[in-house]
Amino acid sequence: MTRPVNLYIISRIHDENSFNIVEMHESGKSDDHMTRYHEIESLRLLMDEFTGLGIRPSELDGFFYGFIIPRIGKEFDLLKFNDRSCLNIELKSQPVPEEQILAQLLRNRYYLSHLGVRLDLCTVVTETMDCYRLSLAGELVRSDMEQIAELVRKHAIRYRTDADSLFNASEYLVSPLSTPERFLRGEYFLTQAQEQVKRSLLKAVDAAGGKGFFHITGKPGTGKTLLVYDLARTLAANAATVIIVCGGLKDVEREISRETANLDIVTAGEVQNDAAGLFTKAGFILVDEAQRLSRPQFDKICRMAVENDQVCIFSTDPEQVLTTQEKERDIAGAIAGIPPAGVYELSEKIRMNREMAAFISALRDLSVKDEQHPNGYANVEVCYANTTAEAQELISYYRDKGYVFINYSRPSFSSSPFEGSEEDFDPRSVFGMEFDRVVMLMDSTFYYDEDGKLCGIPEPDPDLIYPNLFFQGVTRVREKLAVVIMKAPELFDKVVSILR
Repeated sequence: MTRPVNLYIISRIHDENSFNIVEMHESGKSDDHMTRYHEIESLRLLMDEFTGLGIRPSELDGFFYGFIIPRIGKEFDLLKFNDRSCLNIELKSQPVPEEQILAQLLRNRYYLSHLGVRLDLCTVVTETMDCYRLSLAGELVRSDMEQIAELVRKHAIRYRTDADSLFNASEYLVSPLSTPERFLRGEYFLTQAQEQVKRSLLKAVDAAGGKGFFHITGKPGTGKTLLVYDLARTLAANAATVIIVCGGLKDVEREISRETANLDIVTAGEVQNDAAGLFTKAGFILVDEAQRLSRPQFDKICRMAVENDQVCIFSTDPEQVLTTQEKERDIAGAIAGIPPAGVYELSEKIRMNREMAAFISALRDLSVKDEQHPNGYANVEVCYANTTAEAQELISYYRDKGYVFINYSRPSFSSSPFEGSEEDFDPRSVFGMEFDRVVMLMDSTFYYDEDGKLCGIPEPDPDLIYPNLFFQGVTRVREKLAVVIMKAPELFDKVVSILR
């Protein structure tokens, strides 16, 4: 857990290496984020100003220095909380445009507004000691060091020491397919990783003269779908834009298409028959979950992009290949063979909390179960059903508690052990979606091999890769997961061993 520090104490250390050792020791942060010398100097200059105005070292207690919201990656220079207000001071070592300062403070207000307290948001340029604050109306106004010092005094006595617990990442994780109203209102920000990919990709598109192929890749939960839809909104402001989705069109996708000028969302099945001429007149084509394309669909999209001098952006997930046919088609490999003008990878998972990510990793491979989340798995429940009827009772129990039940795609040619359970979704309908609570079912279709890897037998449908379907479902979860294991005692024992 991140701890607050005394800013005066750490600001007296001038050596970069020593500063980082002491600051990490005091704050409990890991060593993967190092404070640079100019940042240390900026902090020292501010503390010198404060002490010159009579601020005592004790009044500089309780500040979180370089605090980063878990899973989101949003960083604040200086933060201090009490039960009624929050003080945020951003430091700039050199002058920057006021538009940049305003944008940062507005972004900070977005992330801190969930606290439900008064926000005092300020910026200090330590080279000139120019001071700014964000007004209640969201405007940047000039301030002075005396006013900033007064805010420090106001927060001097009582303060909170548990910043991590104040932030629930799910409040910031907007999915265009799960919360389209927030997406359409622009009530979201991209993570730093998403922003970096967006900036780099748009720069590359400009350099390529507005045509060519580009590839975004990432594992489940890294935010690919939000990035694709955000890119589409940006590109649609410049030219007609089409998003191709692999699967049936959802009502939320129709809503986004209807409410966003210059943007059409269509299914991959419509690629072969462009009756409305959407594809030929588009300047930009984006394909979400492109690994699900058929080879004729992929080839047609590539031909259109070349013939019409279009930008084509593919997004793929190497872990979400759900059938043997998708595996054999290897669309991700075909994209690499074009080759694209740029490949951009999202690697950090943002949908799941650390506890859930650790449990799912152990489910996938029992050899990593000893790397247990330090606080255990309080938000994971594993239960056993001796019969199909018991499994259905347990699933109903969890659905009544607000869990979404993601069942498996059912074969058309034979009976399925999963067909007796009413589902909310199947794995192939939840691409790009996320849920706070998920319940999933496992049975003897699943087993662990000698190396502790989760495997699945090729039944009841040999085309379906059941472990991939399972992980497509569980990686939709943000907060709580329940796993019901039916008539498979050996599998149950192995899964329960993760909880020890």
